[in-house]
Amino acid sequence: MASFKAELGSVKLPALNRERLIEFGRKRAKQGAGPATLAIDLPFIRTIITHAAAVHGVEVSAEEARLARVALSHLNLIGKSKERDRRPTQDELDELIEYFETNRRQFIPMGRIVRLFQTLRIR
Repeated sequence: MASFKAELGSVKLPALNRERLIEFGRKRAKQGAGPATLAIDLPFIRTIITHAAAVHGVEVSAEEARLARVALSHLNLIGKSKERDRRPTQDELDELIEYFETNRRQFIPMGRIVRLFQTLRIR
């Protein structure tokens, strides 16, 4: 969300055109956002634009976001995520368990669930 605010927060919706969105995608890619992340970002932006037009009557076309997505796909900046096969280390799991168990707002017993899956993991 910080990247949206930093890059697009001051842009008026009518100025959020194809070129501006392509520039946003290129900057995000340079900052390290992968193709799967950008594949999520553009539909999110399109949803906001559609909401602004439908609910608030802002004169803006969601077509610009669709076109930007097509262009970014052709630039190979949008795509599927790479399959991951790395397992978390014990230290990483311990950090997650500690986070879940000390978070007062956490009602699902995630620490217990993580421990259960640790015991079920086939080695």
